[in-house]
Amino acid sequence: MEKHSSKSGSFIGRHRWRSNLESPRSSFSHKSHHHKSRVLPDTLIHSESSDDLNDSIPLPDDVDHNQILADLDAFAHRISNIQDKTTPPELPDVIDTFSAVIKSKTRKSTVDEDNTFLYESVHRLCKLKTALAEFSNTSQLDKIGKLLRQIMKFMEEELRALLVDSHVSREPKLKVISSKHFSFKSERCPIPEPSKDEDYPGFLEEDISKMNKIVKTMISAGYKNECSNAYSIARGNALYEQLRRLNFEKLNAEEVQKLSWEWLEADITRWIRIIKHFSHFLIPAEWKLGELVFSDDSSIFRGLFVNLIRSLITSLLDYAATVAMMKPSAERLFKFLDMHEALHGLKDAINGEEHESCIDLNSEISSVIERIAEGVVNMFGDLEKSIRHDAAKTPVPGGAVHPLTRYVLNYLRYACDYVDTLEQIFQQSTKLNQLPTSSSSPPEDMDTEKSPLAAQIASVMSLLDGNLAVKSTLYKDPSLRDIFLMNNGRYILQKVKGSSEIKKMLGDNWCRRRSSEVRHYHKSYQRETWARLLQCITQEGILVNGKVNKKVLKERFKNFNAMFDEIHKTQGPWVVSDEQLQSELRASISAVVIPAYRSFVGRYKHHFEAGKNMDKYIKYQPEDIEALIETLFEGNHSTSMSRRRF
Repeated sequence: MEKHSSKSGSFIGRHRWRSNLESPRSSFSHKSHHHKSRVLPDTLIHSESSDDLNDSIPLPDDVDHNQILADLDAFAHRISNIQDKTTPPELPDVIDTFSAVIKSKTRKSTVDEDNTFLYESVHRLCKLKTALAEFSNTSQLDKIGKLLRQIMKFMEEELRALLVDSHVSREPKLKVISSKHFSFKSERCPIPEPSKDEDYPGFLEEDISKMNKIVKTMISAGYKNECSNAYSIARGNALYEQLRRLNFEKLNAEEVQKLSWEWLEADITRWIRIIKHFSHFLIPAEWKLGELVFSDDSSIFRGLFVNLIRSLITSLLDYAATVAMMKPSAERLFKFLDMHEALHGLKDAINGEEHESCIDLNSEISSVIERIAEGVVNMFGDLEKSIRHDAAKTPVPGGAVHPLTRYVLNYLRYACDYVDTLEQIFQQSTKLNQLPTSSSSPPEDMDTEKSPLAAQIASVMSLLDGNLAVKSTLYKDPSLRDIFLMNNGRYILQKVKGSSEIKKMLGDNWCRRRSSEVRHYHKSYQRETWARLLQCITQEGILVNGKVNKKVLKERFKNFNAMFDEIHKTQGPWVVSDEQLQSELRASISAVVIPAYRSFVGRYKHHFEAGKNMDKYIKYQPEDIEALIETLFEGNHSTSMSRRRF
């Protein structure tokens, strides 16, 4: 696996184009959409010796360009038919006129819109060079070569000027969309996405057409390197400037290990934004421009294109590789997943160009993707470790849902927003045998043919179940223990059912088993608390020789009142936050207690004298009991025990 070590802390200076920002045309005024001419630099005037280029030859006002080209064709044809290559022919007078025209066209303060003569001249000069090259020791060849170089120099500068004259907006346009990120501590900032409305690279069609002609002409004349260099410098600077405006230079790989995670998150968000803008917008735009400019020489552009983006991509990969080296921590999962998806987007953008020179670059990207993926897998291992070692000694008040339960279920639910990415990561990790070892086994009702990710989710759930079972032993009251397990079981079930992805991975059998467990805790609670209360109002032992034993009857009512008061006092602070479960619990309690109590009171109340004596023993009416049951499980520490009188 190839490493991307941080060779330079800041990305400034990592790009070869920065040293070329002040190009020979840097002093040019940027062209307006309404201008049809471009100022040329004075340096071109002295690009060749004046004597060599017939500076003294005056240029007639009525020069016939077509006739000059025809004469040059005739001369080239004549010397190509000369059999004796020992003595070079003398150059005709038209060469002097031709030189003057070339000098005039390449030293004017403005460039004519129609440079057809220059393009045609290059074609003739190349033919003459080829023909004269067959002769030995010819000064004529030097003169023709200098003329060609002057035109090439002019075209190179013209190409630079056209490439600089972009009408792209000053700032990259980004649209803000909702982020999939989730933080258990704070809300994430949305990540801006590239907008397709941006006028990048911002060239007019006529300028692209001019660049295309210049490139074809220079390459055909053997000036491929000069042409490629001019294009690479200009477009490299343009790309760098776009990323600089997104704070590209603030990313510092050397600082990654020194920053706290809270500070680093902002840096990673910036990195993701840059990668996405680069992948989804800048790369396709640059590719499209290059294919138009190098339409007849696409193979040259493809090699040039990879070199154009390599330095920027390498810097971005260095940063990602450094982040991937951090110690795995469950809270970092979502940023790592965003980085993984962003890098895949970058890889897809390059793969879309289908050029063999992209292979090495894609290999580098894949290497960093593997490191990020390995970090993701290890973070699930860290989550399991956190669950396993969460050994709180203090029970949650009221048997409420444990914070660990909320954390784990929310963690998994938000993780499954990245389900496709996670499936891909765990599938690959399975092939490489990189999955973390777990002390837990998937539930027996778990489909063994489920994906590696589903097995990982099931493993986490199994660990959570085991942890909650241990935590339930912190409650000395068996009824409260049942409430705790019921609360947490119901919360887990509702969260799983609320996430189609998790429910699909765990399966219907798992959900049915979980529902059955919640019902079991419900029945256990009801049996432990309310079945004991009902023992106080049984008929057994009240009748002695066919008569009501008032002493026993009074004792039954006293015991019922005392036990109910104790239940209400003890369980008043208990919590059932799930409204449906709370309603079901109250309804099931009332369904058992109220009919039995109403029957008991109705049968024996006439054995008490009305008034104070009756109120002493029949403390509550059935309606009072029902009303008080409706106040349970709301976490109330004190509830008024109002009652009705007969």
